[in-house]
Amino acid sequence: MGQYRVSRNLEISTIDYLTTEINTAWSGVSVVRSFSEVDEKKLPVVCIRLGTTIHDRVEIGTTSTLRIATIFIDIFATDDGQRLDLKDFIISKIKYSWDYREYTVNNGTSTYVVNGKINCLTIKDTEVSPAANKSDLPLVDRYRHLITIQVQTGKVEV
Repeated sequence: MGQYRVSRNLEISTIDYLTTEINTAWSGVSVVRSFSEVDEKKLPVVCIRLGTTIHDRVEIGTTSTLRIATIFIDIFATDDGQRLDLKDFIISKIKYSWDYREYTVNNGTSTYVVNGKINCLTIKDTEVSPAANKSDLPLVDRYRHLITIQVQTGKVEV
């Protein structure tokens, strides 16, 4: 039996949340957690991965920290309209909060308990491939968008 730690819980909680939201409103959109999986899927694909984490000290003289994590959400679309629509849809879902889940894996089966919320602090988005002649780019990179968010659970880590 293994319990996931905070970083993995943040990433997978976000993946599970956005997978559910996307599957409710869209059809044919795959959600993955690594670039290597993008090439294996038919577009459109959304790739969600944890980036840099800041551990701010809660007070001087203590080792307690407050974690602020960066999550990258890459959109690989089939055209500019789909890229923009997916971007706006995802932002409409992440600007609020979602469940922070603590996962446990036992004999290959994953279970979780909800232990608070993940709060989105900042959102930044940008087109990744703004080339004038997109036909020169590989298909997977022609209509790509990156959403970068900073999140925290508000829990002090000792």
